[in-house]
Amino acid sequence: MKKIVISGYYGFDNLGDEAILAGIISLLKKTNEEVQITVLSANPAKTKSLYGVEAVSRNSLINILAVLAEADLFLSGGGSLLQDITGNFSVPYYLAVAWLAKMQGTKVVYYAQGAGPLTKKWSQKLTAITLNRFNLLGARDQKTKNLLKKIGVKKEIKLTVDPVFGLYDPLVTKRQKIKAKVEVGISVRPWSVDYLEQLAAALNQFAASKNIKYILFPMHKGADEEISEQLKAQLKAETEILNLADQPELALKSFSQLDLFVGVRLHSLIFALLNQLPLVALSYDPKIEGLVADLDYLPLIKLEELEAEKLEAALEKIFAARYSIRKKLKGYLESQKAAAAEFAQLVLEEVEV
Repeated sequence: MKKIVISGYYGFDNLGDEAILAGIISLLKKTNEEVQITVLSANPAKTKSLYGVEAVSRNSLINILAVLAEADLFLSGGGSLLQDITGNFSVPYYLAVAWLAKMQGTKVVYYAQGAGPLTKKWSQKLTAITLNRFNLLGARDQKTKNLLKKIGVKKEIKLTVDPVFGLYDPLVTKRQKIKAKVEVGISVRPWSVDYLEQLAAALNQFAASKNIKYILFPMHKGADEEISEQLKAQLKAETEILNLADQPELALKSFSQLDLFVGVRLHSLIFALLNQLPLVALSYDPKIEGLVADLDYLPLIKLEELEAEKLEAALEKIFAARYSIRKKLKGYLESQKAAAAEFAQLVLEEVEV
């Protein structure tokens, strides 16, 4: 039985990162149900309960060394772990764990990650030096691949997709009966740009001539609730804040009732795509642009450029084309899921060599 250790931003009640973990586990198990998985988590008990895997504290050096000593493969898994925009801790931590794995003789994989922003020379150099010693590198989008090459990664980088696309299930996206109200999902997050006023104005204008219900989805517990309440207070149409399930697959189903979506958080947008929803992406980070780069029929507006009129026009556009957009997204999602499965197969081939 092959033993795999996965590291990431897990156990912090961030539904996007939890969905990444769920996607990786699902993809690996579908490829080889015999693999034994251990996750480095901030909440090992909850991670064990949610995913049926082993888990140890990500802050316990003794436990990390113990599981790495027995591991066949270490996955630095998902998300944009290597970035220095929110602090100086992320890059050293995630690369240090990878070095511990290498020192134990364990093969190391960069699993379908994004990367950046990497604004500091030391973080760029440390990232390049370390990734050049990985056994397999997978970038979830072209922007990440370009960045890694730019900072000095010489090793081949496989272009793949976010592991969350591995959760795509056409049965979940089956459309409900026609409803009296058009239900529009929204996900917001705190950010340095003050964008709520323009967002609220656009949503109020869009709802002025339609029977609209807005549903707000806090994706990161403890971080998104307050700003969701602030937005709700500014909306004139019926508005509900929905507390999502901790289990990513159940949370994903909560999006299936929607007709349209407006999202800031990356994985709220991916959840919307997995439900074949026409959406407007509000970008606070290049990773959002990377996600919709191949979906030119879906509007993207940078947060710092958000204007009510621009967003309302974008909403009207996708609302008018909503049926054709859903059809286009079905083919896109099938190809994304296939790409996610293909990369999982590559990863498991590393432990067979």
